[in-house]
Amino acid sequence: MKTGRMCAAMDWFARSSVLLAAVLVLALSGPSAHAGFRKPSVLILHAEANGPWVTDVQDKLNSSSQFSSVGTFNAIGSTPTLAQLLPYDAVLLFTDSLGVDTTTLGNNLADYVDAGGGVVSMTFAHTFSAPGGRWNPGYLCLAAGGAQTQGTLTTLNLGSITNQNHPILIGVGSFSGGVNSFRTNQANVVAGATVVARWSDNTVFAATGPLPGRVDLNFFPPSKDARSDFWDPSTDGVKLMVNSLLYVVRPRVLIAGAETNPAFLADVKSKVFATGIVGITDTFNTGAGTPTLAQLQTYDAVLTWTDAPAQNPAALGNALADYVDAGGGVVTAVFSQSTNWSIDGRWENTYELIVPAPSFSTGAASLGVVAYPTHPTMSGVVSFHGGSSSFRPAGGALNSGAFSIAQWTDGKPLVVASTKFANRIDLGFFPPSNSVDARFWQVGTNGDKLMANALLYTVKPYVACVNADPSYAADPVAKLAASRRFSGVANVPANVTTPSAATLQPFHAVLTWSNSSFENAGTLGDRLADFVDAGGGAVTAVFGNTDVGSGGFIPAGRWSTQGYDIVPLPLPFYVYGPQASLGAILEPAHPVNAFIRRFDGGVGSYRANSNPPLRGREILRWSDGRMLASVHNFKKRVDLGMFPPSSTSLLGSAAWNQRTDGTWLMANALEYAARHKPCPGDFNGDGQVDDADFVLFLNYYNNLLDPRGDLSGDGQTDDADFLSFVSGYDTLVCP
Repeated sequence: MKTGRMCAAMDWFARSSVLLAAVLVLALSGPSAHAGFRKPSVLILHAEANGPWVTDVQDKLNSSSQFSSVGTFNAIGSTPTLAQLLPYDAVLLFTDSLGVDTTTLGNNLADYVDAGGGVVSMTFAHTFSAPGGRWNPGYLCLAAGGAQTQGTLTTLNLGSITNQNHPILIGVGSFSGGVNSFRTNQANVVAGATVVARWSDNTVFAATGPLPGRVDLNFFPPSKDARSDFWDPSTDGVKLMVNSLLYVVRPRVLIAGAETNPAFLADVKSKVFATGIVGITDTFNTGAGTPTLAQLQTYDAVLTWTDAPAQNPAALGNALADYVDAGGGVVTAVFSQSTNWSIDGRWENTYELIVPAPSFSTGAASLGVVAYPTHPTMSGVVSFHGGSSSFRPAGGALNSGAFSIAQWTDGKPLVVASTKFANRIDLGFFPPSNSVDARFWQVGTNGDKLMANALLYTVKPYVACVNADPSYAADPVAKLAASRRFSGVANVPANVTTPSAATLQPFHAVLTWSNSSFENAGTLGDRLADFVDAGGGAVTAVFGNTDVGSGGFIPAGRWSTQGYDIVPLPLPFYVYGPQASLGAILEPAHPVNAFIRRFDGGVGSYRANSNPPLRGREILRWSDGRMLASVHNFKKRVDLGMFPPSSTSLLGSAAWNQRTDGTWLMANALEYAARHKPCPGDFNGDGQVDDADFVLFLNYYNNLLDPRGDLSGDGQTDDADFLSFVSGYDTLVCP
């Protein structure tokens, strides 16, 4: 009876008050609810005597929430050394004063770029106190020789954009330089560089290359908030600076081998770095010491192997396991897959992909069967030969959730990934090359790319667009790929053939939507449910989460019968228009909402016609109050209330305006779905299962048919959900 339900709930509430103090303490010290990748750290390197102007730039960058820190360094009278620059992933450079040692500054910046750092140079660093030494001309994008200029209300010429999907311009709709629009009067770039966009007077506005890690933005960074004649902050200067900094950042990696020969570590570092895929790269000999979690967390990914026993195999395993749990990427290689020199502690079994064998195999071998030739780890891999010894695993057994991407010619595992961990890869070869020992893998084959690709894969998720949309799917695929947020973006049509479990297996997350019927909606729903159960994340968008008046447009089967959908059946109908835009940001700190500032749905603004109760919670709304983004109560799931193709597609003005934040929103949702660790019972998303969640659950529980407290997938909040909530509530914090 409902009275009994209420009494039980109220007795439980009385018990909960005793735990409240403990909950509040844990809320301060408990783990993050959304552990994910390491945010980059950036430095504003300036020659600017006006402190508030620097503060304005710093505040603008911090407002994006894209950086772990934004430091400043004044180059007037002092020059940062390479050692001072290396802790940062990227530098934003501008000059506005004399007193700069331009030669030393240029040499140190050149050394920093050579070491893998990224530099975004802005006005007046192209003309006034500009870096000299090795910087000019070898590290320029904008051609030398332009003079400082200014003009009235000069704007970014959107018609001059060379690539509408360029990462620097994602979400950029306008830019006004203000009354003076300070810039360099230069219409040309250096040989090999690329003009990304131009000012309305045809001078270069933004340019990239030819070196990796380099962008020139041709405007002065402080905004009108600092002085009335500077760029207008109601336009997209912040997006431009943040996008440019993210563009020049490459993964920071650690090469951590247990080695008696330091030349082996140095060889692996040089080979991996020379691919250009990774950025700043360091080494650590785990035979002489053990890195702490804090040390590991300064890197995006770690490549580790053993050629001798680790100094402390258990401590190393514990640190690596903690690092993976925190979102860091780990690639292990031979001989860590041998029981003689394996990594121990918490790493054993749970985090291992290739099951360690007592010994290892030798004898010349090369690349054999590739199960997934388009997998990001195989990008650019044409051949691989392991050398005369070709050290590789003795056994071929894989742990639960592990699967083979590529094998040696004798069938032994060469590249192995995991459905359970988006940030894990095992390489079944010994990382040093025949540059240091003739027995090792042969330079000229692609061992270097295998290692660098594997590191990138553990840092950036591999995603797919699973769609029934043959007319427009290419557009969101291209936009997601252009964002450079992912190691790979695949187009998987599901309107003619339903993707198999093996097809979906390599992806960390999928975005699914429809514009026609799925080939078999029931089978697709079962496959997507299996994919989520195996550790993948799923994002569903219009029309895959709205009623279109005909069958086959939404995943069915277990997807809807066992609660993988966020909007329970019956679904709301979709609407076309009126035009709508970004509305309330209900959870500003949520990762799906990160750096979402403007969204225009176009004339069509395809969306649901109502907001029914969700098996989860809304986090973002359209301007008319309808759901734009929501998250699931207990699955790695996100719903987007938008149709993914943009105005660049054949839909034109009916679709969302590509110069707004639709790409950011889709990319955020996919990355969150890939990395998110569900926490059943955390109904308000604060990372705790506490009294605040109890109050919410009590309301849902008393309503019974309310799906908002559903933790079992049956669409209602009942005694089964009560028991699930008790379990989470008793642990107090999310796993």
